Amino acid sequence: MSNMLSENMNIVHLLEAQDHNAGVDCDSFHAGRVSHFAIILSFGELTGDAVLTVESGATAGTKTTAETFRYRTADAVLKTATGDTYGDWATSASLTLTAATYEDKTLILEMDSDELTDGQPWVTVALSSAASEIFVAVIAVCTPRFGAHDPLTLIS
Repeated sequence: MSNMLSENMNIVHLLEAQDHNAGVDCDSFHAGRVSHFAIILSFGELTGDAVLTVESGATAGTKTTAETFRYRTADAVLKTATGDTYGDWATSASLTLTAATYEDKTLILEMDSDELTDGQPWVTVALSSAASEIFVAVIAVCTPRFGAHDPLTLIS
């Protein structure tokens, strides 16, 4: 197996960087095809307190169960000293994204796929409409169950 990240991991773009205003669901991905995933959210503007959930379901786009996930936040804002180091791990099934804490920062969520509810391998990250403005990009980096030069797709 190669040492190249893109040959050892699935890199899935879940939400393009733009102003999503109030309430948005990311694209779903099939976490049953991987053993572990990290979801990286890079925030710009954040006005109000959106609520983030990681939902699982039996099919793409189905949000049946709010899963408990581990998360940690960058120690400082983007492109500054310690903006690339992260605080302690915490857990949540419903994380309130306050502007004072998350604006211009990176948030990382992680789960093992065997932590998902049985029979619900599809994952959708949802951001509530509680924030009036939210500028964010979301990417998942996933460890495939089986290595390959070109891993199986995780999106439908």
